[in-house]
Amino acid sequence: MRMKHGVRFTFAFDRASRTATAALIASLEAVAGDDPSCTVRAVLFERLDEIDFDTALVEFVCMSAMTSGFPGRAEALAALKARRAGAFRSVIGWPHATGDPRGALEAGFDYCCAGEGEETIREMFELAASGRDAAGAGGVFTMRDGGVAGERRRRAVDLDEFDALPGRTRFPTYIEIGRGCMWGCAYCQTPRIFGRSERFRSPARIEETVSRYARWGMTDFRLLLPNALAYGSVRPGAPEPSALEEMLGRVRSSCRGGRVFLGSFPSEVRPDYVTPEAVAVLREYVSNESIVIGGQSGSDRVLASVARGHTVDDVRRAVDVAKAGGFRVSVDLMLGFPAEGPADREATFDLAEELGGRGARVNMHFLMPLPGTPLAGVRPAFLSGDERRRLDGLAQRGIVRGHWRRQEETARRWLDREERSRDA
Repeated sequence: MRMKHGVRFTFAFDRASRTATAALIASLEAVAGDDPSCTVRAVLFERLDEIDFDTALVEFVCMSAMTSGFPGRAEALAALKARRAGAFRSVIGWPHATGDPRGALEAGFDYCCAGEGEETIREMFELAASGRDAAGAGGVFTMRDGGVAGERRRRAVDLDEFDALPGRTRFPTYIEIGRGCMWGCAYCQTPRIFGRSERFRSPARIEETVSRYARWGMTDFRLLLPNALAYGSVRPGAPEPSALEEMLGRVRSSCRGGRVFLGSFPSEVRPDYVTPEAVAVLREYVSNESIVIGGQSGSDRVLASVARGHTVDDVRRAVDVAKAGGFRVSVDLMLGFPAEGPADREATFDLAEELGGRGARVNMHFLMPLPGTPLAGVRPAFLSGDERRRLDGLAQRGIVRGHWRRQEETARRWLDREERSRDA
């Protein structure tokens, strides 16, 4: 019999990665139970350099990163290694690592977890506890003989087998109620990470989590779904109001007077799912007074080029339906698509102005080409001076808001970094 080794997982998280961290902690709690050989701690990312290590334990430091935040994760790892080299094994996961395992490993991480992590993190614990290399876990990549070794998991996670939030450690955050997206938008990592078969936690499992955290004093329950009105849907573009109502009704009845949020950030709504029936269900149960509709572009040509699956008129119709249903409306638009010409961009500006005239707000974004997507490595169409001035004018009039300037600069820096890396 192998001697059991003590294993500790340290999860460094920030606001953006809190929900992913919660799912991993919940999974480890369930498999380890009262097993003293497995301990878990979570620390804010900015306090990572304060942690200590125990030489008697197999120590893992786990981070999650979106592409925009990955350079900061790599820098933090380098600093921690400089201070405590050999004391721990580093793990990186989440969207960026899934899309670019080689790049994550070349940045200095020992292990890259690609895809869903609940089963992977359990296998890593079991391997480490038995004295074996955690690289043997499914979904884990590592460097071996100068190349990348490992393979992705083939089986999608059954969400009802895992808690959305930890049941022992109090770790309040968004409650993930589903994964996957049957749409294949060219800029989006969601269907590449979680698949194009949409999976939903059952109303009963969601209710269990809400009830537990309500007893622990949580008052705001923010439900997380890539497309907020898709809960229970089985056909593209066809919401299932009865499934949505059952789930929201159980959440509302178990949250002890707390507030329920769905359809607001970060769970936006596809315009083709905005029907009077679905909006009526949402209005009856949620606390948010506004919903966010993903419009993405004012050009049908651009929408088709990224396989968005809806038209500009669908956006207009969705705004009208949502407003008639009693919601304030914000619409997400994005600039910088590679197929976007000056006329397409003018169409997006015009749509923003039109929606502002209808009483909607526009959240303007700039494209970040993400690894693992069809647009990975593609240089966006950056804004001209006149285009920036028109955006500034829309912002001054209160029609447009958002971080498009910062996002454009982030995309430019990232692509410049990638090009320098390829040329080195």
